[in-house]
Amino acid sequence: MTYTAPELNEMSGLASSFVSDHLLWAHNDSGDSARLFRLNTNGEVLGQVNIRGASAFDWEDIASFKDANGNAFLLIADTGDNTGLRPFVDLYLLAEPGLDAAEAKTLRRYTVVYPDGPRDTEAVAIDAVERSVYLLSKRDDNPRLYRFSLDALKQLFVPLQYLGEVTSLPSKAKHADIKAKQRWQFQPTAMAFSPEHDAAIVVTPRHTYYFPRDGEDSWLTALNRDPVILNPGRFPQIEAGTFSRDGNTLYLGSEGSPARAVALPRPH
Repeated sequence: MTYTAPELNEMSGLASSFVSDHLLWAHNDSGDSARLFRLNTNGEVLGQVNIRGASAFDWEDIASFKDANGNAFLLIADTGDNTGLRPFVDLYLLAEPGLDAAEAKTLRRYTVVYPDGPRDTEAVAIDAVERSVYLLSKRDDNPRLYRFSLDALKQLFVPLQYLGEVTSLPSKAKHADIKAKQRWQFQPTAMAFSPEHDAAIVVTPRHTYYFPRDGEDSWLTALNRDPVILNPGRFPQIEAGTFSRDGNTLYLGSEGSPARAVALPRPH
């Protein structure tokens, strides 16, 4: 799929709609305004939605989910921190916009703080059953997994809970042949949980890693099992990924102009 709209030139986040079939939400990387792009799965940009009550310092991922009452939501992660200097980062919750909406208002801003100092994070996913948001760091030797609750108290800062390291991905310790200048190709740039919460994907610029999850597994346990390695082909820089609404397809998106995305069948 190729999206030729010139405004969508650094696709950094991708999420499936829970309002309409065959609809995706996307956003650019840093430097853009606070807006989302409404896409279909045929390579068309259907419109834009400006987000009120949000800034866009470095948007890196977006997640979609339904709550127990069937209401659809989006969560935008302004969590990019290439230099590791941001003392806190923001995530924005909003009701998923309707099909004709040109504007949407945030319902809540979560200003979160890492317990172990600033982290560059481009991979965020939501467990709607737990009502928890998971963040996976990018530049650590082994990515570090964090969590906070969607129902966290409305206070100035929300502390993140550190859960542990994810050691299943390529790393200096496991793959000595990965040179320092190649490390970026294996660092997490997106994460998503399946709608049924029985699998996860971690996206990197080179490969996407698929993790089946047993019902009793924590997400940390699931992400530390041996993954199925998916090769989406060569793209300029893959930084976005999501499951389809029915969970049977993976959509992966790349930065670059025109923006490109690929659909892969979910492994079985």
